[in-house]
Amino acid sequence: MELLAVSTGVAVAYGIGLWIVLIVAPAAIVALKGQWLLFAAGWLTLGMVWWIAALRLARPQSWWARHRYGPDKLARAQSRYGATASATRGSA
Repeated sequence: MELLAVSTGVAVAYGIGLWIVLIVAPAAIVALKGQWLLFAAGWLTLGMVWWIAALRLARPQSWWARHRYGPDKLARAQSRYGATASATRGSA
């Protein structure tokens, strides 16, 4: 069986790449979606919750919703989270 990494440096690069893809990316998506309770829960479950939360609908006033959602999906987010979720950021 041939090894994927030919040296220690390549093995470290593979490890860092996997860490970014499996842990950092889902955590960043959950944070950008404004799912702070699920972000905290991800730390307790070693990142498993982040994969589920990354697929969920973002809060209407989150960065993710404002930059990546069209009018239809934004309306779905507002109907799911209600007016309180969209008014909390604007009132501060």
